[in-house]
Amino acid sequence: MEGGLSGFPRMMVLNSHNYLDSKIKMEDLLIVKDLYEPVERELIPVGVLESEWKLLNRKAVATIIQCVDVSILQHVANDTNAYVMWQKLSELYEMKNALNKTSLMRKIVSLKYRDGESIVEHINTFMGYVNQLAAAKFPFDDAMQAILLMCTLPDSRETQVVTLSILSNTNV
Repeated sequence: MEGGLSGFPRMMVLNSHNYLDSKIKMEDLLIVKDLYEPVERELIPVGVLESEWKLLNRKAVATIIQCVDVSILQHVANDTNAYVMWQKLSELYEMKNALNKTSLMRKIVSLKYRDGESIVEHINTFMGYVNQLAAAKFPFDDAMQAILLMCTLPDSRETQVVTLSILSNTNV
């Protein structure tokens, strides 16, 4: 894998379609590089010199910008505060309102596995929707996730659905 930001593997860039996944990766990158504190707090912590805080904040801003797609850059290009930038990205792309929750639920309900497709990709797509709903404060417990996932399988997989239902610890 080609090297990315400061020797880290190249990661996906945040765009309007992958906010949740990119956010997790950006948070981890900022934590690994000891740059997450300016994202968590707007004001300089007690005991930290202003010059140190400004440099730390600037590094965090630069790291976030490197992880943002060009199409989104215009929304945060003038921000010089990592906390403000992070909040703005959250407001723009986190799905919290009813319309977005409805849209994600429709995607889950209409998601159908087709024989011959990668089951791993199908489950990843499903879990992506579930994770976005959880981030929007609309989580499903494990039993509901199992039921919904089994509903995405075609009739040709009925044997597997029945077997999974019987073997499941969630009494699905």
